[in-house]
Amino acid sequence: MSAVRAPALVCLVLAAGCQKSLTQDECYSLLDKYVELLLESDRPDTSPPDRLKLKNEARAKANRDPAFAECSDRVSRREFECAMQASNPDGLEQCLL
Repeated sequence: MSAVRAPALVCLVLAAGCQKSLTQDECYSLLDKYVELLLESDRPDTSPPDRLKLKNEARAKANRDPAFAECSDRVSRREFECAMQASNPDGLEQCLL
């Protein structure tokens, strides 16, 4: 590795590693966004009270899922921001790959 590339690589690694981790609230926001996109796609006529009920059920299931507990560690800030801008479930899922 050249002397010029080494500092650049160190800067990239440090910048990527120093990104602020997601908060638990952001993980729930991501889950809510996914549920909302699924409802818009698959069940657009769902009433607001039923939408809220389904979001609450998804959160309850997530609380029992060990993988969801790792959200803050596994989802990067960039992936989160991409997912929150998604306009459909497939787009959100692509952001998290």
